[in-house]
Amino acid sequence: MMKKIVVLGSTGSIGKATLSVLRRFPKNFRLVGISGHTQTGVLRQQLAEFQPEVVALTGERSNFRFSLPRNYREKVKVLFGPEGLKEIAFWPGVDLIVLAIPGTDSLMPAFWTLKAGRNLALASKEALVMGGETLISKAESTGARIIPLDSEHNALFQIISAFPKRKVRKIYLTASGGPFWKKKPKTKVSVKEVLTHPVWKMGKKVTIDSATMMNKALEVIEAHYLFGLPPGKIEVLIHPEVAVHGLVEFQDGFTIANLSVPDMRLAIAYSLFWPEKPPFNPVLRTLSLSEIGRLNFRKPSFRQFPALKLVYQVLQKGRSYPAIFSVANEEAVASFLKGLIGFEKIIPLIKKTLEKRQPYTASEPLKVIAEAEKTRLLVRSLISNGIL
Repeated sequence: MMKKIVVLGSTGSIGKATLSVLRRFPKNFRLVGISGHTQTGVLRQQLAEFQPEVVALTGERSNFRFSLPRNYREKVKVLFGPEGLKEIAFWPGVDLIVLAIPGTDSLMPAFWTLKAGRNLALASKEALVMGGETLISKAESTGARIIPLDSEHNALFQIISAFPKRKVRKIYLTASGGPFWKKKPKTKVSVKEVLTHPVWKMGKKVTIDSATMMNKALEVIEAHYLFGLPPGKIEVLIHPEVAVHGLVEFQDGFTIANLSVPDMRLAIAYSLFWPEKPPFNPVLRTLSLSEIGRLNFRKPSFRQFPALKLVYQVLQKGRSYPAIFSVANEEAVASFLKGLIGFEKIIPLIKKTLEKRQPYTASEPLKVIAEAEKTRLLVRSLISNGIL
């Protein structure tokens, strides 16, 4: 049976990788919907190639429909803005929605997908960080399944799913360490230096998050919600070879690791086919341990990567602190890219925001988003007033 797939955020790095997997398995999947923001040229190319039934544009909309191929223009339904994303989430006949919209904007589409009872392949960690309890509760009530698409969480998901009767003692998220793990960065580093990741090719925000280790801090929160584990059972290991993507230590004393070449298309294919398995390797490459020679694991220094110390404090406080943590980082990274703050100010700015921002109670996603705007305004105020 052919699965009907929607990809929200199809023009980003994860979205493009997902479409490349769909190309490899044309008999297994039918792309029925996509969305994009500013890269309308890429979106048009995707529409021309896959000809889905519906597309949502969340950025500039002028003349978009009329730029589509004439023979396809009247066949596709063109939607706009958040309401367009909502309509796609409830689009009839969809089996799986891949969510690759970055940041806070991913929360509502995640909620709509689960409310519609659709399985969600989640690449946008901020959705769970900001609305974890709400999304998990909604999935349980509708019977939808959240399938983590991040390579690390996907690895853990594979291991835990394979051994449902074994009790988990601890899980380990691995990290490449980014560009600065071997050395402390200079006082002043350029955006170009920060965006030079040693292994992965990713979007700007997640690449900067990798340099500060905020991506791993956010993944700790995501793992807490996905696997229902307390913070003390979630650890981070720096693993520069990027061969092991996750490890699960069971109560019986055995630790099982998930290894593969560092290619997101493997995790994407697993997520698309779940609960079945892909019939073949979509990247046509396999891991050679003899070529790697050795596997190194190091516990990261909280002094070098204070974001990792901060995240456990955030989880201990609970309530709205994970959401504040995520939004403050989002705004700090945006400010760094604009040249408003230096790289070394990102984590101190997040910490100061956590100190200044009053916690709140919000179970509805729209309330979470409204509160996120207050956090953004606070971060901007701290920057403009030089309070760091």
